[in-house]
Amino acid sequence: MSKVNKSQQMRDLFVENPEKDISEIADDVGVRYAFAYQVIRRFVDKREDMEMPTKRNNGEPSKKDKMIQMYEDGASIADCAKAVDTNYSYAWKTIDDYRKKQQSEDTE
Repeated sequence: MSKVNKSQQMRDLFVENPEKDISEIADDVGVRYAFAYQVIRRFVDKREDMEMPTKRNNGEPSKKDKMIQMYEDGASIADCAKAVDTNYSYAWKTIDDYRKKQQSEDTE
């Protein structure tokens, strides 16, 4: 019988309960949060049917969601970054990922 590594344990826990916080997964497996986040992030990025779990800011949309909505409404990336108080690099990556996802959906 083969032993399952920690990365696979984290992926399995996430698939079993996708709403579970990454911090809970890290505690269950006995690893640091940063390691668990990296494993789950890479796993989710490879799958189109899953999204990263997010804290529910009391029902408020996330920074990512706010930036995407602003971008769709015609705002520049710099304006999006300023409005949600984040750095330009994060805003650019978020919008770039969104554009790529939209393009792939349009070609299907």
